Amino acid sequence: MPKTPNKTPYYDDVQIGQEIPGVVKPLTPPVMMRWCAAAEIYRRDHYDYKFATGHGLPDIIGSGSWTQACLYQMLNDWVGLDGWVLKVAHRNRAMLLPGEILTGWGKVTNKYEKNGLGYVELEMGMTIQNGTDSVPSSGVVVLPIKGGRPVPYPFKP
Repeated sequence: MPKTPNKTPYYDDVQIGQEIPGVVKPLTPPVMMRWCAAAEIYRRDHYDYKFATGHGLPDIIGSGSWTQACLYQMLNDWVGLDGWVLKVAHRNRAMLLPGEILTGWGKVTNKYEKNGLGYVELEMGMTIQNGTDSVPSSGVVVLPIKGGRPVPYPFKP
C-alpha cells in the first residue's frame, strides 16, 4: 500500500529546539546490494564479502551515500509535498556493517524568513544501535508561511 504523504508543517509552527520525526533503517546485505546497484556504486567492499575481508575489513561495508539518502528521506517525509529539502551535509564517522540498525534524528537549530518563505536549519544524524553517532549531519528545509505564498516547485534559491 502506498504511503500517505505527511501534511507539510507551516514555518510558523516550527520551534527552535523542536525534534522532527526520525527514521529507522536496518542495514542488511540485500539493502546494501540494492542500493549499490541502483546508485551504480560498484565498489566491491560494499557487496563482496571475500574481497572486503581479504582487504582487512570485518565484513562488507555500507555506503555513505546510502546514509545521506536516508537523511533526505527523513526530511522529505517531514516537510511533505508542499515543503522543500534544500540541503543535507553529512560526514561518515563509523564503518557501517550488515545487521546494524541506524536511527535518523533531527532537531531544529535556527529559522529565518527570506523572500516570503520560511527556512529551517537542522542538526541531524544517524546513530547505530550501540549509541555511536555514525553520521553527524546538518540540513536546511524550506516551508510555507501561514497566509504566504507556496514553496515553488521546483524550488530555486
